[in-house]
Amino acid sequence: MMQPLPSPGYYHDQIQPTENGLDDDDYDEDNTIHHLRPETSSTTRLMATHHDDNDDEEDREKAGPTTAWSDASTVHHDSPAPQLSHHRRSRRRRKRSICTIFRSVLDTVLLLVILALLVERRWYRSVIIQRERDQQSSSPEFELAGDITGFAPRFPQKITTFSPSPSFLPPNASDFFTAPVRKAWLSIVPKGLGYVLVNSTSSYNNLPHPVKGYPSSTFTTSVTHQLHCLHTIVSVVSAYESGRKDMLPQDGTGVWHLGHCFDYLRQSIMCCGDTALEGQHTTFPPEFVGSDGWDAKHVCKDYDAIKEYLEGERVDDEVWI
Repeated sequence: MMQPLPSPGYYHDQIQPTENGLDDDDYDEDNTIHHLRPETSSTTRLMATHHDDNDDEEDREKAGPTTAWSDASTVHHDSPAPQLSHHRRSRRRRKRSICTIFRSVLDTVLLLVILALLVERRWYRSVIIQRERDQQSSSPEFELAGDITGFAPRFPQKITTFSPSPSFLPPNASDFFTAPVRKAWLSIVPKGLGYVLVNSTSSYNNLPHPVKGYPSSTFTTSVTHQLHCLHTIVSVVSAYESGRKDMLPQDGTGVWHLGHCFDYLRQSIMCCGDTALEGQHTTFPPEFVGSDGWDAKHVCKDYDAIKEYLEGERVDDEVWI
């Protein structure tokens, strides 16, 4: 059990002035306890310290929160912990700021890249479209050897191999005027020989003048005209070669008609401009140098489709050539 401390008067009774010249005013109770009585036991010192601590706590409670906060601030100000904490917070803020700036820069770069790709794509498409328009304006999309008025449709194409056929021009010229040869020629032309009736002429462009002697708005077709001219030339040649003057035109139209047909076929051949490659001849005499054109492949319109179309648009049912 702790012993009660002696009363302060006990120590005053024991203290005497010393040779150092110290008087009673140079002492207080605390100094007397801690300095003048070194022989005081450790238990006594602990109790005194505990007593002082209790007094400090009571003083802080009386002083209220402000005093307590001031004391705490004083204690922590002397400690390095708040400075370290502030330094760490500053480092974290700097890191966050750097990350934010980096993300902003990265987002901006990505946005610029996306915009550049979109602009490039739109520019590329505009270039392609403009190129196609330029090609269309420089070379209108007309069908080769086709109709520009819009009346005749487009026809399919196919690869055709040319080969000799004596049915249209037999070796003996006199046989040209036989029924089988005539039948062969009539088999390749449509009824009406390509003369067609065009209604609503205002719906079409670049129409030529209608053919007289037929119902209004009647026109003929180039392919059947070419076949007609070719047949006329072959007929005149065969008549002269076979001595069949009776087969020559008797109305005086032979000369000028032949001249017209030669020039017309010349221009027709040049218009189509068939550029198919042809090789060594197979039917000419061996000593002949050149090509007969047989066995060569050509890009041709589907003539069966053309014939069917012309028969469907014919102005009459006459069969002739």
